[in-house]
Amino acid sequence: MNEITTKERALAVAAHVGFFLGGIGYLVLPFLIRIIWSDNAFIAAHARQAFRIQLVALVVSLLIVILAFVISPMIATVAGIAFLSIAWVFFSVFAAIKAMAGELYEYPALKVLHLS
Repeated sequence: MNEITTKERALAVAAHVGFFLGGIGYLVLPFLIRIIWSDNAFIAAHARQAFRIQLVALVVSLLIVILAFVISPMIATVAGIAFLSIAWVFFSVFAAIKAMAGELYEYPALKVLHLS
């Protein structure tokens, strides 16, 4: 594999930390990076992983909200969203650090779900 440039590393990092954009930026940014730089294996791999984990986080968030109405709105929502948010930020930042180091990273949750 060729030397990974600073630009490639920065784009890979951006794909992982797109959630800081707010709104749907966490899905749009990795998707756009994946489409635009699909010919670059390093960037595409990071963008693909980032998009998949962001999509899983969205689905889990929706499930938490739905379950909150069934179980206990306050406790389930606060606990579930807090746990998901902490894990989401931790693993996304960890993936960004790996990308900045020029390494590939697979989210553990995607491995468990066989989505990596």
